[in-house]
Amino acid sequence: MSTQTNVGSIFDAYVGGLPAADETGRRVLLRESDSLLGRFGEAVWREIGLGRVFPFTLRASADRVWLLMEGELWAVMHDTREGTPSRGHTQVVRLDGRPHALLLIPFGVACAPRAIGGGSARLLELASREDDQGALDRTFAADDRAIGFDWSTLTG
Repeated sequence: MSTQTNVGSIFDAYVGGLPAADETGRRVLLRESDSLLGRFGEAVWREIGLGRVFPFTLRASADRVWLLMEGELWAVMHDTREGTPSRGHTQVVRLDGRPHALLLIPFGVACAPRAIGGGSARLLELASREDDQGALDRTFAADDRAIGFDWSTLTG
């Protein structure tokens, strides 16, 4: 991974770029030494249709890394964690591959994507734990009042 920077108001969230491919076309997306995931739980491929807003998903005990593979998207994060300085904050990040193509979403932070630009967005989601089938993980509607995000404020 190249560089990573803290993402505005969400504590422990990071956004960064992906390294260039080497002379053989090999591109290392994530390494253990990047210290983004303490362990591996699952990998999920997501395709987000242009303009479609997915519900917010919250992983109660799993950190997630989103690797943008194609397209562009807005990622809206909302921190629900007790005891963090960013509890209740909402942060918007644009993943466009120039240079932002990687997003670390800490456990307890709800996140929803919306594809923008000329077509669908495709991303690989890596999580530090398997989905617990709803026992602690939750889904919130994109227009959930508890989060209170106005999607019409995003352009692109």
